[in-house]
Amino acid sequence: MKRFLFPVLLVLLLTACGGAATSTPVIGTSAVTPTAELAPPPTSIIAPTLAPNPTATLDTRLPPEQWQEWPVVPSVTKQAIEIYQAGLALDNNPRAFSKVGDCQNVKAAFMGFFDLPDRYNLGTDYQYFQETIDNFSGYFNTDGQAVKGGFNAAAVLSPLWANPEICQPGENPLECELRVTKPSIVFISFEVWWDGRTPEIYEKYMRQVIETVIAHGAVPILATKADNVEGDHSINLTTARLAYEYDLPLWNFWLAVQPLPNHGMDPVRNDGFHISTDGWNVRSFTGLQALDSIWRGVRDVASTSATLSTATSEPTRTSSLLPVPAGGPSLESSTDRVVFGLMSRQDGVYESQGVYLFDPSTQIVARLLGSGFNFQSASPDGKYLLVNQGSLLYRTDGSTLTLLTDQFFPSGTAGALWLPDGRIAVVLAQGETTTLALMQADGSGLTPVSVDAAPVEIYPSTDGTRLTWESGTCDSAGQCTQTGAWLTDLSSGQSQSLSGMSRPLVSLDGQVMAYAYTPKENKSNLAFAYFSGALPREVPLAGDILADMAWQPGGGWLAVNMDERSDYSGGVTGGNNYLINAQDFTTRQLQSVTLLNPNIIWSLDGTTLLWLGTDWQETSYSIRLWEVDVASGQVVDLSDALGLTGSDYLFVTNAAWLARP
Repeated sequence: MKRFLFPVLLVLLLTACGGAATSTPVIGTSAVTPTAELAPPPTSIIAPTLAPNPTATLDTRLPPEQWQEWPVVPSVTKQAIEIYQAGLALDNNPRAFSKVGDCQNVKAAFMGFFDLPDRYNLGTDYQYFQETIDNFSGYFNTDGQAVKGGFNAAAVLSPLWANPEICQPGENPLECELRVTKPSIVFISFEVWWDGRTPEIYEKYMRQVIETVIAHGAVPILATKADNVEGDHSINLTTARLAYEYDLPLWNFWLAVQPLPNHGMDPVRNDGFHISTDGWNVRSFTGLQALDSIWRGVRDVASTSATLSTATSEPTRTSSLLPVPAGGPSLESSTDRVVFGLMSRQDGVYESQGVYLFDPSTQIVARLLGSGFNFQSASPDGKYLLVNQGSLLYRTDGSTLTLLTDQFFPSGTAGALWLPDGRIAVVLAQGETTTLALMQADGSGLTPVSVDAAPVEIYPSTDGTRLTWESGTCDSAGQCTQTGAWLTDLSSGQSQSLSGMSRPLVSLDGQVMAYAYTPKENKSNLAFAYFSGALPREVPLAGDILADMAWQPGGGWLAVNMDERSDYSGGVTGGNNYLINAQDFTTRQLQSVTLLNPNIIWSLDGTTLLWLGTDWQETSYSIRLWEVDVASGQVVDLSDALGLTGSDYLFVTNAAWLARP
């Protein structure tokens, strides 16, 4: 029997999906001739059957029920070409691809070594793959936001599993990856089985994944799996049916490993799920073949006149927010009032749900301004609010709106901050860039602040002499990527970059600055920098992500919320709350609560804390609110009084405790 000389060698293959490696990967370099051989694969993965420049043809595929006979390497389809060209019109990156799935798709297991030239050897017969490797350079050895151990088709659609350091509020891992990477091609491959999953449930979530990818103008490559944990191959059959229905490429990895010993499954772990080292090698090589085939096809074939409605049409949306009771606190009230902005997210579109007032003492809530308005900041005396409606920034006393500028930059979390001296710091849009400016409370005296970067967000804490803000770059849709924090001296106008510091907050007494540092990838924790010149101090707290923090008015406590997230899946597993003193590092741990997008709010007298954030149920999201007595640590749940629930993702943008007028 003829044996197939596998042309790709790994220098290091890390174990995927947990557990110890059960066999030693083949060692080699590009300077030597490969010596490892695999059992003969199906003819469909041998180079002569894969032309370097495939073209779209009429659909000659067998029906889905015969998926086991489908070729390993797919050809481009008419639908794939249309999706690709729609994606180019959406400014997708033709040199980027993404992976969506579980641990069998992480860079250590799947194609990562193609970004490391000394780790593979294409041999003489497969040199034409180098063009594809070069085109997608930098994306092989990358784990995007939609790949994680334990991910399944449901997990990538839930904001619970998204990385808050990178993803926007309400984004799920898939949406986050599509926004950040803007890929032109996306591998979709889920192997993980969970109790209770049926082909029908798998199909429901896979349809959502597929349609989300298509709507972003990226070409999905679906994949069969090597295992048959379910016992009847029903998951692979469902995948084939979806590929057939949507006219999408299907990479038949199952067929590729059939000639291998034990059909590519790991004989040592023998759990019916993990694949062997030979299986990993075949997976990376045939994955490259699939990428090469589809990329050449969509790149080289002329566009048809068809357009992709799912990528260009805007769906009809209706608010799912439950009505808020009429009446309630006002800005003229002499009682305690908390103000916050509420946002919803549906189908990747953010919509403001208005500005709300809540009285913790009476537990009454009212909507001060309706949909389209968002809260930014409150005046020091509690008489006025800064709110925006898109690029229009207003001052309001609760009954009238006064326009301050029509050049407000609305894409950041917070773009305006009322300073202790009554002035307003604001981020303004200036053509294709942004600038930082100061203005009087009536909008007069607009004075630009000279900065060396484009501001996108102002951080909500200042001693009146210093301001911290975030720089970034934004696309045409107003979605921004942060590029680094800055500190501006409001007296001198001088600004300095705060390298290595995230979300810096100046203490209200001007002595210290709290910030998040990154001890390792996808982790953050607490540190302090001192304006006296003392050395910075890292104060690591239990948890994985520093989600929010706020300085106590008139006191020395910093309130901190730390997310706990699974190292394996990235999912939120808990939330820890602390009070810490920046001078002597006294630390108090408060009750733990689990929230997405938490907001910490101090009462003006520094005796009470509020925790605001998003809670999730199977079919709905709600805003949760806890009141904390700082002295005793007693916590009262006020969520039912707030009564904000909807089927769309809901989250609080900015919040503040108002001074009594």
